[in-house]
Amino acid sequence: MSEYLVEMNDITVQFPGVLALDHVHFDAKPGEVHVLLGENGAGKSTIMKVLAGVNTNYEGEIIYKGEKIVSRSIEEQRERGVSIIFQELNQLKNLTVAENIFMGRQPTKAGGQIDWKTMNRKARELLDSIHSDISEKAQVSSLSVGQMQMVEIAKALSFDCDIIIMDEPTSALTEKEVASLFEIIDGLKKKGVAIVYISHRLEEIMKIGDRLTIFRDGKYIDTVNVKDITIDQMVAMMVGREMTDYYPKVDVKPGEKLLEVTDIRQGDTLKGISFYARAGEITGFYGLMGAGRTELMRAIFGADPFTSGEIKVKGQSVAIKSCEQAKKLGLALLTEDRKSQGLILEFSLNQNISLANMNTAMTSFGFNKAKETAHNQKLADSMRVKTPSLEQKAKNLSGGNQQKVVICKWLNTDSDIIIFDEPTRGIDVGAKAEIYKIMNALKEQGKAVIMVSSELAECMGVSDRIYVMHEGEMTGIIEGKDMKNVTEELVVGYATGAKTNMK
Repeated sequence: MSEYLVEMNDITVQFPGVLALDHVHFDAKPGEVHVLLGENGAGKSTIMKVLAGVNTNYEGEIIYKGEKIVSRSIEEQRERGVSIIFQELNQLKNLTVAENIFMGRQPTKAGGQIDWKTMNRKARELLDSIHSDISEKAQVSSLSVGQMQMVEIAKALSFDCDIIIMDEPTSALTEKEVASLFEIIDGLKKKGVAIVYISHRLEEIMKIGDRLTIFRDGKYIDTVNVKDITIDQMVAMMVGREMTDYYPKVDVKPGEKLLEVTDIRQGDTLKGISFYARAGEITGFYGLMGAGRTELMRAIFGADPFTSGEIKVKGQSVAIKSCEQAKKLGLALLTEDRKSQGLILEFSLNQNISLANMNTAMTSFGFNKAKETAHNQKLADSMRVKTPSLEQKAKNLSGGNQQKVVICKWLNTDSDIIIFDEPTRGIDVGAKAEIYKIMNALKEQGKAVIMVSSELAECMGVSDRIYVMHEGEMTGIIEGKDMKNVTEELVVGYATGAKTNMK
């Protein structure tokens, strides 16, 4: 009897113009967390979609519970005992949480009608098991990205599977929700369930991983025990080179206040927020889920109305009523949700990059396709977007490469005030370093860069000044000489409302 629950040998997958997987190997044992690590486009999600029955166009051998199988559909693989939590959420937002969890398998009464009481009760039990207070009757459209992620986790658990694939499960979760997920994973391990865990958060991997398999450019690199490897070694194996200066900083003398926000209020969401962002500076915003950071940025950019307050751009008071107006004033907003708000997935990369500014492709004779492609290719190359062509549809890219395209789109506007809302969510360490360098380059150009981040180490490492929010209020500002001595404990204290340095 094999010690492995599943073995995947010589798996090869080709997409148009791309060899996504090149004869790779992967296996998983019962009761372990097997981490799959690699840069965006390395093939991690691709091989797991093969295992889960999402991608059935593959070559190679899959041995599951000692028998050779063919992965034909997601339904068939679930029946066998394989479930997947996708990185990109695909929920029906007009339905309730319970309806999404039990989609296509709702409990029924004797007459065939849906047994709503039983379905809601079972959904509630699942949500309670992951310590979630989300209502089973809430419409998914009313949930945050993190809450939707918890619904996906509950759904995966509902199948009672032997293998659960978690693709970036913590990317939108609060620290409390992450802790709950780790408890769930520990309980599943004790039941003999194999967890395949994909994450770019290397500290998480050190906490919960047992074994680690690394892919690079669609090729299998190695499998090691997590306890036998350091984070630096992980990074070097993943990117094929040593990574130095992970949070690079450049010294720039701050210039004028390009953006000043005073006493912004929006119901119970924003309770009198004031801050400023200067030229040649990266202004960081940190807070836990529900702090109001994204809501604040959307209000400033004209995406959502606010009740009262004042916004000044370059010293002039402005009344921003729309995103188009904000853009004309020199603001750019890279949204938190790249899939539904940052891209048009059916459009080509060329079209997406040009969305916010068509002028770069214009000549005296009108729109010039060749000029557009040449200009956008330079942007895509600077961000190392992995694609065979800019005519590729955005939906065909990995989540990380989609994020890079969103960044290209806004770099194309040459805005003076650039808001990055969770710019590195779902991005690998190599690409993160590239994004930090882009931010520093913008800083050197005299731009005001605002970064909203849920990764505390990132926020502390990249920012020149940090604003901390808690439940719609500003609870902490860290700046000047205090930035040199800032600790995680202090920032978390502000973020939880346990501490404040506001007068």
